[in-house]
Amino acid sequence: MRQKLNIEIEDEIFQKLHTLCKGDDEAIKEYIIQAIKHHVSQDSPSDSSKDKESLEDYLNKGQSGSRNYGVKGQGW
Repeated sequence: MRQKLNIEIEDEIFQKLHTLCKGDDEAIKEYIIQAIKHHVSQDSPSDSSKDKESLEDYLNKGQSGSRNYGVKGQGW
């Protein structure tokens, strides 16, 4: 099901979109939809929790006081 959404954008952004899509309103709409889909898929909660866990695991691998631990941003 499709929902209608009206937004206001800055003139500078509109001009860039207009130039990029060669003035085709339908192409501008499709570009905006694809950009939103891409952005939303990048921000999914499951991905961010995986990143946090993997970073925490990476930092916990090194031993406290070793140079390797310091290189990972901890202890130096």
